Amino acid sequence: MPAPTALAIPAIICYSVSPTAYLNEHAAEIKGLYDGFFFQCGSWDSGVLANIGVGNTPATNPGWLVLARENVAALKSVGCAENLLAISFGESEPWPSPETLLSNEFTEKLRQHFSALGRAAKSAGFRGISIDTEYPYPRYSLDHPVYTYAGYTPGDLMVASYRQGRVVMSAVLDEFPEAVIFNLPGSLEGRPLAREFVKGLIEEMADRNAPGGFHFGTEYSYTLHEPVTQAAIPRHEDGKMDRFLSGTSLEYWRRVCTMAPGVWPCHMVETGADDYPVRPWNEEMAELRQQMRILRSTTKRFMWSFSGQPIWLLPSAENRERYGLSATYPGADVFIPIWHDILRERVRYDQTPEADPRMIRLFDATKRFDEGRIDVTELCNAFGTPAKWWALGVLSNPFVDPARTAREALSLPISPSQVFFGRDGAVRWFPWAVQDNRGVVSMRTFTDYLMTDDSSVHLATYVHSPKATDAWLNVGWDDGIVVQVGDRVVFDRASYPERGHGAMYLDRYQFEAKVPIHIPAGVTRINVTTINAKGGWMYTFRITDADGYPLPDLKFSLED
Repeated sequence: MPAPTALAIPAIICYSVSPTAYLNEHAAEIKGLYDGFFFQCGSWDSGVLANIGVGNTPATNPGWLVLARENVAALKSVGCAENLLAISFGESEPWPSPETLLSNEFTEKLRQHFSALGRAAKSAGFRGISIDTEYPYPRYSLDHPVYTYAGYTPGDLMVASYRQGRVVMSAVLDEFPEAVIFNLPGSLEGRPLAREFVKGLIEEMADRNAPGGFHFGTEYSYTLHEPVTQAAIPRHEDGKMDRFLSGTSLEYWRRVCTMAPGVWPCHMVETGADDYPVRPWNEEMAELRQQMRILRSTTKRFMWSFSGQPIWLLPSAENRERYGLSATYPGADVFIPIWHDILRERVRYDQTPEADPRMIRLFDATKRFDEGRIDVTELCNAFGTPAKWWALGVLSNPFVDPARTAREALSLPISPSQVFFGRDGAVRWFPWAVQDNRGVVSMRTFTDYLMTDDSSVHLATYVHSPKATDAWLNVGWDDGIVVQVGDRVVFDRASYPERGHGAMYLDRYQFEAKVPIHIPAGVTRINVTTINAKGGWMYTFRITDADGYPLPDLKFSLED
C-alpha cells in the first residue's frame, strides 16, 4: 500500500546558484531559509565537459566543481543537505533529432556524460541530480519539420527516446545508486518524445528500486492561484500515472516518487506578461504566505522556489562588491525580507487557527488517496471536478467549418457506436480519462499535440446530486468555450479575439469566470464545447460553493 502523506514540513530547495565563496562563509545564514540549492552546471553536454570533465577529458573549468564541493560541505555542516547538481538539455543543441535519437554513437555519448555527472555528484556530496528537459520542447513533437520519416517511423523515434532515457538513468545510478532525481518542469503529459524519455528515466529507477525516487518539479504553482487549486497541485500528476505506468513502475511511483511544487516569489517583477496585477508587496507576499502554508500541507517531500536573481540573500552593497551577488529588482529591499520570513515560518495551513474546515476536507481526501482508500475519481470529486469525460472529436472550429462541428450530438443520448461528421472524418463518443484534481482539461493531450489548429471538441459528464443545489461554475478557457447544464446554456464564450484567448487569467488564475448555476436533484448532464484557433488549448472546470470550495455531495461520472 502506498505510504501515507507525510505530516512533516517538506524541504525547500532554491533554484538556482553558481558556486560562490558566499556559501562557504555564510552557510549558517542559509539555515532556516532553504534546505539546499540547485547548483546549475549548464548543459549536459558542454556544461559537463567544462565543469566536470568526461572520461579522459579533464574539465576546462575545474574550479567550478572544487568550489561546488566546498559549498555543499559548508551547507551540509549546518543541516542544508538537499543540494542537487543541475543540468539541462539545451534549446539549440542537436538532441532530439533523427540523427541523435537513432544513433548508437550519440547514445554512448549520453551514457558517458551522465556517468561523469553521477560520479561527480556523489563524490561532491550532492543529494542527487536535477535534469531539466524543457528547452528543446518544439522537437519533442512528432510533427516537427526536423522529422522527415525517411527510413524511420514515429514509433522508431519514441522507442529510441525511451531507450536513451533508460541509458541516461542507468549511467547515473551505476555511479550514484541512492541519488534523488528531479525532473524540471516535470510531467508525463508532455509531447511524445519527452514523455518517452522521462518514462525511460522512471522505469530504469523502478527496475532498480532506486531509493532516492523521481520527483516532478512542477511549475504550475509559480502563479498565485486561488486556495483550492493550490491544494490540488501537489497531486495533479499522481492521479494520472496509471495512464503512463503500470506494474512495478506504477507501484514504485506511488511508493517513492513525488510531485515537488515550485513557487515564484517575485513573479510580479519577473514575469514577461503585461496583465499581471501590480500591487503593494505586502499584499502580494501575504497571498504567497498563504500559498506556502497550503502547499506545505499536502506536499510529500520537496518544494522549490525560482528566481532569476539571488533572492536567497539580502541585497547590500557588501554582497554586491565582495561576491557580485545582489537582487536589483524594484522593491527587492522590501519583498526579500518578507520572503525570508515566510521561509523561516515553516507552518502548514492545517496548523493555523484560521484553517477553513472545507480546506481541511480537501487535505483529508488527499491523505485518503495517498493511502489507497479512495481512487482518483473520488479525489477529483472531492475537488469538484470530473476525473473522466465523454469526448467527441476532433471537430472543426465552428467559425471555420460549422458543418463539421456535430452540434446535434449535444442534444442526443451519448452512444459510442454513433458516428458523427468531424473535422477530419468520422468521430465517435469515447470515455477520456483526464484525472486531474486541479480541474485542468488539457486538450493538447487529447490530440497528443498533433493537428490542433482550427479545432473543437464536445465533452460531457453527468453530475449526481442528492438534492437540488445552487452552486457556482468556475471556468477558464482557451480559445472559446460553451457550457450547458441540463438543457440550459449557462456560459457562452464561443467567440474570441483575433489573437486568441489565453488560458491563464491575468497571468496567475486558472479560472476567469464564476457563474451561478442550479443543479437539480438526481442526475444532470453537463456539456462543454471547447474551441481552438491555433496551437495548444485547454479549459478549466470546477463546481463549488460561493466561496470557491467544492460541494461534498456532488459526484461526477460517465453514467447517467
